[in-house]
Amino acid sequence: MKLNWSEIKLLLVLSLPLVAGQLAQTGMGVVDTMMAGSVSKLDLAGVALGSAVWLPTFLFMSGVLLALTPRIAQAVGKQDRSAVKASVMQGIWLALLLTMLTLMILLSSSWWMRFFTLEAAVYEIAVDYIHALAWGALPALLFQVVRFFHEAHGLTKITMVLSLIGFLLNIPLNVLFVYGYGPIPALGGVGCGFATSLVYLTMALVGWWLYWAHPRYQAYRQEAKLWRLPEWLGISQLLRVGVPIGWAILFEVGLFTFIAFLVTPLGTDALAAHQVAISFTALIFMLPLSLAMALTIRVGQLTGAGESAQVRMAIASALWISVALGALVALLTWLFAQEIVALYTQDSQVMLIAVTLLWMAALYQISDALQVACAGALRGIGDTTSVMWVTLVSYWVIGLPVGFYLCYGAWSTDSGVWLGITGFWLSFVIGLSLAAIGLGWRVYTQFFRSSAAVVTR
Repeated sequence: MKLNWSEIKLLLVLSLPLVAGQLAQTGMGVVDTMMAGSVSKLDLAGVALGSAVWLPTFLFMSGVLLALTPRIAQAVGKQDRSAVKASVMQGIWLALLLTMLTLMILLSSSWWMRFFTLEAAVYEIAVDYIHALAWGALPALLFQVVRFFHEAHGLTKITMVLSLIGFLLNIPLNVLFVYGYGPIPALGGVGCGFATSLVYLTMALVGWWLYWAHPRYQAYRQEAKLWRLPEWLGISQLLRVGVPIGWAILFEVGLFTFIAFLVTPLGTDALAAHQVAISFTALIFMLPLSLAMALTIRVGQLTGAGESAQVRMAIASALWISVALGALVALLTWLFAQEIVALYTQDSQVMLIAVTLLWMAALYQISDALQVACAGALRGIGDTTSVMWVTLVSYWVIGLPVGFYLCYGAWSTDSGVWLGITGFWLSFVIGLSLAAIGLGWRVYTQFFRSSAAVVTR
């Protein structure tokens, strides 16, 4: 795979606004973690558990909607405006259906979270935080629909602007609800949930306003039929591509968040340290993820235009960038782990554990960057099922059992502790490395094993 500097430049132009946008969105979670940690260790642990419910749920639903990106991108490459419009409208209906499922999961948390070993105060904060986030479920998913529409057209700067608006708004809203002001009481970590809901409402309103106002989309607005009733064939096609994406994202992100429940027997310090490490690694993951999203757009548009040779060039360029980016992030994380943790908490025991976890995180940065880039390439042609199966086996069939054993030294939490929470983070290295190998092989067989044209699904 040779370097192609023009393709690298094009990918960076597409991905840099996405980086800013993704960092801003993830930064909201970082602000939540920091402010909850400034209130108390219990608030930090409560937000950690609440995030362990909200984040995988939201990302799964967003992953299903992510099917819109390659679908719209290929229609844009074919200059099929009618197909673009139909995809957007069915995406709206799908978002409404997914919101109902999201609310069922979030609002039932007060029941099923009782089965975990939790301090009463941590349980109450986590449940109230989740219920506060439930108010933002619908605007959050409607925002994802319009976001993927903008990105499929290559207008990634719109996502950047919207995300920066959300990030900047999240800070004063967090201060308002966490610490209280005037008639608004101090809600602690729970206030972060209300702030996030209001932020997503604002981002959705501005994003859809741009859908109607941006001059690039004038041709869509000129169509006589602006609104479409649910078309179950179109929705089923989105589900066929999107559900495997959702599962693949859930298998990866859910592994990190689900472990928050598995380590509750280790105590509040381990749980708080896990949240600190998750918060930071989720932030830096936005760098390779943004590149992968740009690659999905690029592959989708080139596939729609029938440029299979250029598709391979784009993928090769993205993989080179991924290796360099992963190495740089790993080095910086290893060198500045203590300084990073100090931004989140001053609790000495939590800091000690969290620094060790960040050192473990540095070990998997190259593998993580490669696997997400390969997944992005495959999603560009609609090959989402293979991504789902590779991530399922790598993270849950192999990674999770290995991590549990490394943590407790046996298959039961009653047997004692071996490596503790560090064991789970070592298993992340194993799981992500296996995913990089599996998805890398799939990319090779789909794009590089022969010079045949890319198969569009």
